[in-house]
Amino acid sequence: MSRKGQRVKEVPAATEKGVRLPWLTVVALGMAMLVFGIAESYGPVIAVSSILPSRYSFLGFSLPYIAGGIGCLVAGLIADRLGRRNSFLLVAAMIVVGVVVFLAAPANVFAIAASFVLIGMAAIGLETPILTVISEAVPARWRGNIEVIVQNFGNLGVAMTFIPLFIGLSAAQSELAYAIMLIAPLIAMVIGYFGVQESLPWQAVSKGASNDVENAWKSVEIGETEKVIPTSGVAFRFLIILLIGIVQDVAFVWITYNVAYFYFANSVASLVPIIGGLTMAVVGVIFGALIANRVSRKSAASVAFGLLVALWAILWIYVEITRATSGIPLLAIMTALFVPTELTWGVRAMLTPELFPTRTRGTMVSIVRMLVWVTTGVTVMAMSYRVLPLNYSFGAVFGIFAIGLIAALAWQLYGYETGGKSLAGYDVSA
Repeated sequence: MSRKGQRVKEVPAATEKGVRLPWLTVVALGMAMLVFGIAESYGPVIAVSSILPSRYSFLGFSLPYIAGGIGCLVAGLIADRLGRRNSFLLVAAMIVVGVVVFLAAPANVFAIAASFVLIGMAAIGLETPILTVISEAVPARWRGNIEVIVQNFGNLGVAMTFIPLFIGLSAAQSELAYAIMLIAPLIAMVIGYFGVQESLPWQAVSKGASNDVENAWKSVEIGETEKVIPTSGVAFRFLIILLIGIVQDVAFVWITYNVAYFYFANSVASLVPIIGGLTMAVVGVIFGALIANRVSRKSAASVAFGLLVALWAILWIYVEITRATSGIPLLAIMTALFVPTELTWGVRAMLTPELFPTRTRGTMVSIVRMLVWVTTGVTVMAMSYRVLPLNYSFGAVFGIFAIGLIAALAWQLYGYETGGKSLAGYDVSA
């Protein structure tokens, strides 16, 4: 593995036979996303169980995400200054502290809140090094596939976390189950960490030698891969990915956790996250393996957010007409909603690291993700602390989703394509 301060050896453009996917890195990042999904659901599942008093449930639905935004910022600053791998390791270490705090005082509200903050910061903070490592270590031909599939492990974590609640374990049994679900993937993740190598493009860019930068990207790509040509300014890119990210995260949190908990019967509330996590996992594998690198990123964004708006409108109309709180039709619509929820997640996972140059990629991704998670946390906190009337709440969420569609259409019209193209275009002249 190359070290910072050493010159990157000059190598010819790689051939398809000469380049292999960094499988150990991919496995390690996938395990990290599994922990991400488990830890992300940690607050909501405690909010809907008997572990956290009901009057504090809004904290479980929001505090981990606000803390996660701070974790993203910290991770990004470390990633651009000390390296992607170091950021990955340092932020992940916070998970251990959060787990220990929870296990030490599982009945103390303040200890639970502290663990929300620590685990939220660590788990959500891992997004930044995960996204940047993939974008700089995987050839453009497969980059979209890996970006989606690795992120998809988070969906399995969501489903795993809600299973003990659904099968009716006692509070004590649930605490033990959640602790095991956090610790077991953590062990596997730590083992995998040692397979994550430092990004060669980051090493070269941090030294500032143009020949080394060109050479580093050649060692990543296959043959003469077409370079990305940015045709819009950083401010526009930042705004689009920020809006897309906020809407996608609000959609994920509200659909997965809040809407069933606040408006539907208890039997539905704990079942929806399990169905959702498994549905998104299946959709994510199909989208990531078969579709991600075969369609335009711009078109994928427009279709995903358009489908999200359309299916939410169907749910809104159905509930308004029937006032249903359970039943197969309601579950069917909720299940269908997880398809665009996953597609928008996949689109966001691909675009976020692909819109910024290597020198500032960690920082820019972290600022975007910080603002996304904090905004999501505050929005969900406001809506879950004092739940709005049914028709108004569904209408408000529809308006938020519509903003995402508008942003996707704006990128369709005025953005540029990044799919299948080398991100070296940001760092070296064409």
